[in-house]
Amino acid sequence: MTDATPTDFERRTGGQDWVPYWAAGRSRELRFQRCTACKTWRHPPGPMCAQCLSTESEWALASGKATLLSWVVVHPPVLPAWKERTPFVVVLVQCEEGPRTMGNLLGATVDDLRMDMPMVVDFGPSPDGDLVPQWRLA
Repeated sequence: MTDATPTDFERRTGGQDWVPYWAAGRSRELRFQRCTACKTWRHPPGPMCAQCLSTESEWALASGKATLLSWVVVHPPVLPAWKERTPFVVVLVQCEEGPRTMGNLLGATVDDLRMDMPMVVDFGPSPDGDLVPQWRLA
């Protein structure tokens, strides 16, 4: 048995394509893949642009501005790492650049939420202590 530290690939779901997304979060940046051929933003990340089929992309800095599309309150039962955090709110947002993404709600309650509200990205710790993109009311 080895005392090796898990790699980003092992700790995060989504596979190798996601590693730059999580690395950007640790730097308090919201980045999405963008095709360098046609400039289409994409999320979740992947090896090919769905618009033009190019395999060339970059990890472009997003504005961090979004619109609230939906939300859910998470209650037990949950995975053990999340047990102490329940209940918590997960929001679905559409970013100004086009991609949709989800994250926890910070600094507000479910009663504060209204459809189409402006949101702004923030970064908070996941259960493993890593900084990940989350969302606040703008």
